Amino acid sequence: MGSLLRESAALVDRDVPDGPGGGLPRQRTAADLPPPRVGTVLLVVPDGEVSGPLLAGLTEVGVHRTVVAGSPAAVEDVLARRVTGDLAVVSVEFGSDTAVLIRALRAGGWQRVVVFTPTGAVAPVITAVRAGATGVLSRPGTAPDGPADPPAVHALSAREIQVIALVADGGTNKEIGLRLSLSALTVKNHLARLGRKLGVRDRAQLVAVACRAGVIG
Repeated sequence: MGSLLRESAALVDRDVPDGPGGGLPRQRTAADLPPPRVGTVLLVVPDGEVSGPLLAGLTEVGVHRTVVAGSPAAVEDVLARRVTGDLAVVSVEFGSDTAVLIRALRAGGWQRVVVFTPTGAVAPVITAVRAGATGVLSRPGTAPDGPADPPAVHALSAREIQVIALVADGGTNKEIGLRLSLSALTVKNHLARLGRKLGVRDRAQLVAVACRAGVIG
């Protein structure tokens, strides 16, 4: 990957270049996500890890400006300047700082924070979801590290997917019920059935499995 950050700066504002290029690393159903509004997308990736194809891929889905933060200090600067936008993408390559960064971004007004995992490993995904990540991106063609996604995840009903998506957004059972005109008890029952169907034990694992399988993003 080419180095797209200034050598002495932790934060770079860039216009995404026009023209063809490789696709944004993403789940296979990322095209099903609502199209982003023209605005700011934040890429939180280690210095030198942003590629031309990644930026070109953002152009392809309608994004014209990115802010690249190559370190936790750069993210602190973004938050201190009260910069917000439509989507933040945080790399798992920050290790234990990844969860800290996700929580800070959510608290700072970034409502959609997606974790980028080059290998598709499930453990970092679960940690990221517990920290507040609302989706997962992985490189095309990478085999997930860990148990395969349960087949049932690809046979979820539209209502089940709605419930999981609202869980990913941090909704309580009561809040989800209000959004879907259901009682909190009905939502609780939905989640219990989903847990049995997908073999997961908690909300974070539920969202992680759905994100990694591309059911939600």
